[in-house]
Amino acid sequence: LEQAQAILASFFIDFSHFGGTAPDDWEQGTLQDIADFSSGYAFKSKELLNTPAPDCYHVFKQGHINRGGGFNSGVTKSWYPISKCASLSKYVLHKGDVLMAMTDMKDNVAILGNTALMTIDDQYIVNQRVGLLRSNGYKCTSYAYIYLLTNSFDFLKNLRSRANSGVQVNLSSAEIKASPVWIASDEVNKEFNSLTEPLLSMIMANDIENQKLLGLRDTLLPRLMSGELDVSDFDL
Repeated sequence: LEQAQAILASFFIDFSHFGGTAPDDWEQGTLQDIADFSSGYAFKSKELLNTPAPDCYHVFKQGHINRGGGFNSGVTKSWYPISKCASLSKYVLHKGDVLMAMTDMKDNVAILGNTALMTIDDQYIVNQRVGLLRSNGYKCTSYAYIYLLTNSFDFLKNLRSRANSGVQVNLSSAEIKASPVWIASDEVNKEFNSLTEPLLSMIMANDIENQKLLGLRDTLLPRLMSGELDVSDFDL
């Protein structure tokens, strides 16, 4: 990830890839120019399941977003039946979706504005106070630029300065969408994607393997605890 962040810096922050200045044909736009934004669904807590069950989505909450950015797939605490989601398809997450923390504690701002990158299709559904950013492909921009940019120091500093502050600090949808971004040419964005997407794909592949192992653990552990599965005969 550090390598991908360094590529972001050389292209879009210090412009060292272009001799230190942004090319003349770039646009100064906003985040809503390159990504479609929506907020998560307000689930009723009594409808959520607190243990894994067949035919359920994982409910993606702010706890899935790491400090500094990144996806913590091993912390799901709520599940929601797929059978109840006929009208909620827009909240179902896809690989490459970028998920932003919109709320944090005033006295301990840790993850406000940080984002996670969804690694898998149709396994998670997004909860309220998490913002969903989905690349619209403008000028060949992709999820890689959105994800890396939203976790960069200058972007976060600017975004957090525009948060509403009370007992909690909150980011409004309007302020998120209005965040300033550089929009490079199609050719530059294609080059950036070719350098960063393989790196992020490796991270996503590792996370998927971790999720499989966690799923196996969740399946086998209850059977071991109940005595249904006996490992004493296994020759390790």
